[in-house]
Amino acid sequence: MAADDAVATNGNRPYEGVRVVDLSSLPGAYGARLFAATGADVVKVEPPGGNAMRRLGPFVDGAPEPEGSLWWAYLAMGCRSVVVDVESDDGHRQLRDLLSSADVVLDDNGPDVLDERGLGYAATVETNPGVVWVSITPFGLTGPKRSWASSNLVTLAASGILYTVGFEDQPPVCPGGPAQVAMHATALNAAMGAALGLRGRRLTGRGQLIDLSMAEVALSMAPETGVPVFLDDRVHRARSGNRRGLSRPFGLYPCADGYVSILVLMPRHWEHIATWVHEVCDNESIIDPVFADMAVRSETMELVDSWVEELTTSMTVLDFFTEAQRRGIPVSPVNTVESLRTDPHLDAVGFWSSVELPAGGEAAVPGPPFRDNAGWWHLGRAPRLGEHTAEVLEPGGP
Repeated sequence: MAADDAVATNGNRPYEGVRVVDLSSLPGAYGARLFAATGADVVKVEPPGGNAMRRLGPFVDGAPEPEGSLWWAYLAMGCRSVVVDVESDDGHRQLRDLLSSADVVLDDNGPDVLDERGLGYAATVETNPGVVWVSITPFGLTGPKRSWASSNLVTLAASGILYTVGFEDQPPVCPGGPAQVAMHATALNAAMGAALGLRGRRLTGRGQLIDLSMAEVALSMAPETGVPVFLDDRVHRARSGNRRGLSRPFGLYPCADGYVSILVLMPRHWEHIATWVHEVCDNESIIDPVFADMAVRSETMELVDSWVEELTTSMTVLDFFTEAQRRGIPVSPVNTVESLRTDPHLDAVGFWSSVELPAGGEAAVPGPPFRDNAGWWHLGRAPRLGEHTAEVLEPGGP
């Protein structure tokens, strides 16, 4: 493994010495990033025009592809970029050699795409029996939908998650908006599958083919569509909008300058917020003992909501949150990007870090999703297109 700014080699990281050949785009990107951050040599194999993520905006100060994408700048941190033209004889050989050197392969090309070129799992395992090959497809390698195309939105729809989100009298709403949550959840499971495959290799000496379906990943993490009791009774569950139907107050409520999330299920939580509304709004009705019953509040949702909103709209998000915490009520601000960037807690724990961008300049990015006391986490900037082609594919390599 060649060392450079993108790959730290302090010798004590879990995946030091492991090579990950990443043939994927967004469905595998976050998983590849986790491997890179914890010591693996992640080689992103790109076509001459660059990985599809490089064409995802927004772009840095209007900088065009292939170096300006903020998606690429974040998700490809710590990796190396190798350009391979698989349509050429040299490119075919180069990719074959790379795959023969891989401990892990992340592949989202779809069923049979690489197999038809003699570059898939079946061909690779003949020369590299220890390879852990993670196949990331919309619906898996088998079944009647194996060749169907997909996207983040299609995955959410296919898993039923899309059906559950939104308001009852309106069409479904995409969870997470442009955040591509289904893609990142798939990539996280790809990393987990690869890690388990590597563990299995230590025990058996053999690699694994990990068959990862994006639709099944989404379905497995969605209680509303995946828990058997919901599927068995087949009872329609109405979309609940931005508030849950279990009780009140439970959901998002407006303040003078934004929104807060309130969760009141325990008797003491109701007692505290009812007392607060009574004190501030001079509301005698809300402290009637009958409303201590969660079932009663569920039956009188609109009334309870109107009482609570009279309190929340009279205060700013920060003031309401601070006082709610003092009173022992589960409340959280609905943070904006700006409020997160200036959040005193995240600043105090050192969550944000600065990274060089491939297109030049620097940006603040989130730190590790976990903390350890061994110094595992390290990420440099994302690579420029083909930046490491020569050093990886030089004679005698990769």
